[in-house]
Amino acid sequence: MFEQKFKEEMKRLNLRRYEVCKLLSCTMPTLKSRLKNPMTFTISEIILLQNNDFIISGISETLNI
Repeated sequence: MFEQKFKEEMKRLNLRRYEVCKLLSCTMPTLKSRLKNPMTFTISEIILLQNNDFIISGISETLNI
């Protein structure tokens, strides 16, 4: 569920995975791992996403936060 919401946000923002990796300073395998286990995102990564217009509220609902 989280991965789907994340992909929807990427699509809305017209971003590709490699662009998100560059934004978060991580590798593609790391991003893929984080999407499978979203609790591994760091607070600073979440803040970076929010500062780049990701709507985290819809994503956080899938995590029951």
